[in-house]
Amino acid sequence: MTDLPDLPQRPVRVERQEFAGDVLVAAVLEGEGVAVPVRMVCNALGLDPEAQSAALREHDVLSQGLRVVRVPVEGRVRSVLALMHTYLAFWLATIQPNMVAAAVRPKLVRYQEELVDVLHVLYGPNLGDAAPTLDTGRSDAVAQQLAARDRELRTLRAALLDMVRAQRESTAQIGALAERVGGVEDLVQELRQIAKISAVQAEYLQRAIKRLATRYKQASGTERNMYELLFAQFKMNMGIPRYDALPAGKYDQALAWLRAKAQELLPDDPEALPPLQEQLL
Repeated sequence: MTDLPDLPQRPVRVERQEFAGDVLVAAVLEGEGVAVPVRMVCNALGLDPEAQSAALREHDVLSQGLRVVRVPVEGRVRSVLALMHTYLAFWLATIQPNMVAAAVRPKLVRYQEELVDVLHVLYGPNLGDAAPTLDTGRSDAVAQQLAARDRELRTLRAALLDMVRAQRESTAQIGALAERVGGVEDLVQELRQIAKISAVQAEYLQRAIKRLATRYKQASGTERNMYELLFAQFKMNMGIPRYDALPAGKYDQALAWLRAKAQELLPDDPEALPPLQEQLL
């Protein structure tokens, strides 16, 4: 064990309280306040007591809050290093959660948010009557005040949990709505694959292929039946037996095929394809 600093030992009255599953020792120093043993806080949080004690002694401000008190430890009264309550919040605030094991980090955060606040409110300057009450020798005063503060914190925590729960429910509802929207979109896509093009669209495709075949035959002088050839290629590429069997979702693909074929056969003919009648398509 690291040597204790050269500090006078003070007579104390010990108060034990259970908080968040850990037993804390509050050493009441008459006329000065409350000191909390450093080792007990370190053990509760999974910190290295020796390293933390050394850091406290080297700190210009925190070292001023160190005291040596005699308190019961494992059935024996021992002299231990303690920190005055007014410095406790400052000390715990300097400990980063990533300094402790992952399993202990929520505990450290809980201590920073709750335990430090409880001790400071109980024994801090905000309660001018706290010090005289502690000096009367009535051990139940600390217990009553700590229990009252603990109830307030639990009430606040419950309210926060309700808010978090409500937010999660809202998130779940949004997620369910998103799934429904996604389902509708999928259904629309399926319907587009099932639904066929309109009669006007089918007529345009037929007219476009006929026009392309006619103008190519005139430009090239070929004797081949270009309409039958282009129609066969179109049906094979689109996977359909006839124009009106084309799924509505593939109409844009069919138009792109026509433009590519016109560029391939008649690159210098701007009228190779009939104009689209957008208002009818």
